[in-house]
Amino acid sequence: MPRLYFDANATTPPHLEAMAAVQHAMAEDWANPTSTHQEGQRARHRIEEARRGIAASLGVAPGELVFCASATEALHLLIRGLQPALGDRPAAVFPGEHSACLSPLRDWSRVTWLPEIPELCATAVQMAANNETGILYAMPSVLDAVRIKDCAQAWGKVPIDLLDCDAAVFSGHKMGGPRGAALLWMRPGLAWEALMEGPQERRRRGGTEDLPAILGLAVAVRHLTDRQAMNGALAPLRDAFEAELTSWNRDLEVIGRDQSRLPNTSCILFRGRHGEALQVSLDLAGFAVSTGSACHSGSVKPSHAITTLGYSLEDARSVLRFSMLPDAQPAEVEALVAAIKRLT
Repeated sequence: MPRLYFDANATTPPHLEAMAAVQHAMAEDWANPTSTHQEGQRARHRIEEARRGIAASLGVAPGELVFCASATEALHLLIRGLQPALGDRPAAVFPGEHSACLSPLRDWSRVTWLPEIPELCATAVQMAANNETGILYAMPSVLDAVRIKDCAQAWGKVPIDLLDCDAAVFSGHKMGGPRGAALLWMRPGLAWEALMEGPQERRRRGGTEDLPAILGLAVAVRHLTDRQAMNGALAPLRDAFEAELTSWNRDLEVIGRDQSRLPNTSCILFRGRHGEALQVSLDLAGFAVSTGSACHSGSVKPSHAITTLGYSLEDARSVLRFSMLPDAQPAEVEALVAAIKRLT
């Protein structure tokens, strides 16, 4: 049996047309977009064409988008750039946020965990969907604060609304785009200072743009509506997977089962089992699954995304995440269920 992939929240294979766009750009559009000669200006035109298409998909103005290499970079640029502009006011952040967001907040003198909102709050950071549990979250209403939405995991799986925030980040490789292309969106007039000097991206992010990755991302975005519909259709398959496992073994628990979640994601607590050992066993059996965030896999530290929900450290070490690709099939899920039963 061929290997089966259930780790879509870590990354996804790029769309075939996105791969073709990357290959074509590497062969034909390799010039530096900052150069003033015809080759460079042709590359610049391609970048701005891509920016317009992506902006239209998000419902924002093209000039509000900054191309970055990753959502991690976008979060660092955004949060570190806000701090000097907003002064020594506190920040509020969702406690289950990714380390890409929590790390730049270490520079702030005071940070509280949402839903607590400190007096004179400068910024509130909330992920639209948790990468480990799949739980969906609403943006808190915070007066006179910059509201940041982390859309890295939600983009391409559920609808994205930017009306309730002032800035947002998006990851390309989790929605069928190539690695090396991500987005930072900022509402016009935001109090923010650039960290990376350079003329690129309207002086907001220095460094030569990765044109092939950007063009691949733009192509993937053209298929976003279909991708989101395919992901949405996975919810019954996910529910059947969870129902089969929990009816078979009462020691298994679906984290966030009664909450709104990403339609492709199941976070299962195998109480009394070691999650990493089970993940290795499944890998050897031909199934790619995760113990949580791909950035934290292999770490001996239990997931904070799980412990912040009230679970113990032992429970957090007993969790596996199963995240389906948009084209996942019932037979593949049945094979996964059979393997879990055999190995547990």
